[in-house]
Amino acid sequence: MRKTLISFTLLILSISAFAQYVDKDQFAQRVFPNIKTNIENGNYTAAFEDLSTLDSLFPNNPVFTYYLGLCYLNFTGTKAKAVVNFAKAAAFVNNSYKEGDYKDKKTPPIAIYYLARAYHLEYKLDSAIANYKRYKNYIESNDAEALKDLDHQIEMCNNAKVVFANPITITIDNLGEVVNSKYDEYAPVLDALENTLIFTSRREGTTGGGLADDGKYFEDIYISTKTDGKWSKPLPIGDNINTVGHEATISLSADGEQLYIYKDDMGDGNIYVSKFNGDTWGRPVRLGSNINTGARETHASISADNSALYFTSDREGSVGGMDIYVCKRLPNGEWGVAENLGPNVNSKYDEEGPFIHPDGNTLFFSSRGHNSIGGFDIFFSNKTAEGSWTPPQNIGFPINTADDEYFFVTSPDGKRAYYASGKPGGFGEKDLYLINMEMEKEIPLTIYKGQIVSHDNITPSDVEITAMQDGELYGIYRPNANTGRFIIILHSGRKYTISYEAKGYMFHSEIIDVPEETAFFIIKKEVELQPIKPKGK
Repeated sequence: MRKTLISFTLLILSISAFAQYVDKDQFAQRVFPNIKTNIENGNYTAAFEDLSTLDSLFPNNPVFTYYLGLCYLNFTGTKAKAVVNFAKAAAFVNNSYKEGDYKDKKTPPIAIYYLARAYHLEYKLDSAIANYKRYKNYIESNDAEALKDLDHQIEMCNNAKVVFANPITITIDNLGEVVNSKYDEYAPVLDALENTLIFTSRREGTTGGGLADDGKYFEDIYISTKTDGKWSKPLPIGDNINTVGHEATISLSADGEQLYIYKDDMGDGNIYVSKFNGDTWGRPVRLGSNINTGARETHASISADNSALYFTSDREGSVGGMDIYVCKRLPNGEWGVAENLGPNVNSKYDEEGPFIHPDGNTLFFSSRGHNSIGGFDIFFSNKTAEGSWTPPQNIGFPINTADDEYFFVTSPDGKRAYYASGKPGGFGEKDLYLINMEMEKEIPLTIYKGQIVSHDNITPSDVEITAMQDGELYGIYRPNANTGRFIIILHSGRKYTISYEAKGYMFHSEIIDVPEETAFFIIKKEVELQPIKPKGK
């Protein structure tokens, strides 16, 4: 209904704009170049406004029908209309089509490709395969890339038949209109306790209020907190992070103290980190040259112990397109040299949106390769005892669809996940959703939620927590300087010695034994440090 009302309103406005022209061809010649420019920029709403008028003035013109199909293909919930329009346009396909000549009533052969894609998105897989094969007749035999893409699309349709026949048991719930708006929301990240939700939105009221070339507001970052099981109204994260340009969320540390963001600057994409100082988020700092290069770095995920950063890059030497890399933190706190995760994870197609689970051994990511069922699908791979990665598994339908799925994050116990989707029935183009995976086995992790307090009610700012296991360093954690809070993820079947040291305070340590059979568990504890009393007067 919302899309119908928008379409009707745009049609009335467009007809009003046409009223100043006596000749409809004069109007078409003026607006048609704008339509093509808007579509190239991804501004399908503006293109649709003019196309609606042209379609009413030139009924059944196959060129305008073709361009309407492109709009419907990129709107949410209108893929069936894309099928109808592309089916009409494909009947007039001709290799002699002249770009921009709407009077010739010929359409470009690629209309058949888009018809196949629309069928694919509507799960009419046999019709999609037939039209992908039909389009091959219009491809030059030496166009290896186009032929490779068509074979890949057909392969994904066949993969979809298998995956759709074996759906997984889950429920998917919209996070609601308090969190979601009529605009795009995506890339959710959460702390380990699932009490802080930070995400990207292109809603009205973003910093600067400007519109990008695609007609949408620039990306800003918003934050919501959970109280009594309900999410609060999201608020802008602050001027230290949000600017008049694009900022997007990509990862939040388990303790909620470090936020990694993506900024499209310097002619390429780069990864930044902002630290929480107790009440505000600090100004983002660009990560070093082992992570950011002259290539595009678009997404990252920090491990629960802050010792490894998994990120995507299309730098030279990749297996194919965007690949997933890992950098490990050195003893001096800097990031080491990036390592490609190899061909088990990275395919000859793009990989995106890595998320390393708090267990440190399960990697979720999106890929156009492997056994994708259409566009980017969400996969997971497990790290072996030797440090290699198992062949990725498709997470399954209905989480994965024939459309693109990105930015999937799960809870520490593995029972819930969060992601963005443009599925019908939402509040906007893309909404944030909660996935309940009740059939999944609970991951046996223990969350140690602590807070440093001192005898004199002054929070030490230089406390370092070192967790030791089997004589090996497990991780160094620095509590928030203002609140003293910290979070450590502990694994079952291990014993930990946790020591606390701060200048001017007495050394304190404790032993935590997490038995093998322990289920998911949360430990909440205050650790009180005693000041060192000077001897004598």
